[in-house]
Amino acid sequence: MFRGASRRPLHLFLIFLSFPLFAEPLSENQARFGVITGDVGLLAQGASEWIDPHEGLPIEPGDHIRTGVDGKVEIVSSDHALWILQPETEAVVEHTETNAGRVDLSSGSLVGKVDSERAAGTAQLWEFNTPAAVLAVRGTEFAIDVSRREGTRLGVFEGSVDMEPAETAEGLQPPQKIPSGREATARRGQPIQLLTRFSSRTTVLSALCPALRRRQKQIEDTWSPFTPTVRAELRRRYVTPPSKHSMIRRSHPRTRRSPPPTE
Repeated sequence: MFRGASRRPLHLFLIFLSFPLFAEPLSENQARFGVITGDVGLLAQGASEWIDPHEGLPIEPGDHIRTGVDGKVEIVSSDHALWILQPETEAVVEHTETNAGRVDLSSGSLVGKVDSERAAGTAQLWEFNTPAAVLAVRGTEFAIDVSRREGTRLGVFEGSVDMEPAETAEGLQPPQKIPSGREATARRGQPIQLLTRFSSRTTVLSALCPALRRRQKQIEDTWSPFTPTVRAELRRRYVTPPSKHSMIRRSHPRTRRSPPPTE
């Protein structure tokens, strides 16, 4: 479904770039693609064509990511934060920093983990903006599933997540803390519903947590941060910068407070 450059390994190129740059400050944005399987596409902000992303490729604000029916992709936001997009998922990265960021998840599902123990003493705040709710994650394991029919579904497997309904004509509603072992659903114009047990969909996603933990531990143990020069060179090498005449508008939630209504 997605056409573009082949997925060539970046490891040797990363090693080559790292040698002369030890004195350069590290980049505030460390987000990058992790393991990619199946059909996955990347549309950079302002680009007109989808490409196949590479493991290790830096992720920049405005990157639009889609997975096909057999596609999965790791979004490594930092050495302490990992999201795995499941098949048939669509997301846009609004921004990422060392310990914070925001992702617009318009459809599909993901499982995620923020390792608050190894990030001790460093505040974490990762937000997921969906058509029906905004989710704030600070240290937890969780799953999000978004569909037009059922709205936003959140399952919390460890820690807690703040869930805030999308703004309506009546204004903003206060966030609700969803604790470990609980599931909550949100639909536009309706209050959050807290369920007493996991749905079948959340149960399926929870089964991915053991592999998620192992992968997160592996990332932390082998983490190599990027400098701004390395990030810029990798993007230049593998992502063609948009021309002035190729800027396009894409419909996806752009702000935290005013996501579009679900059809």
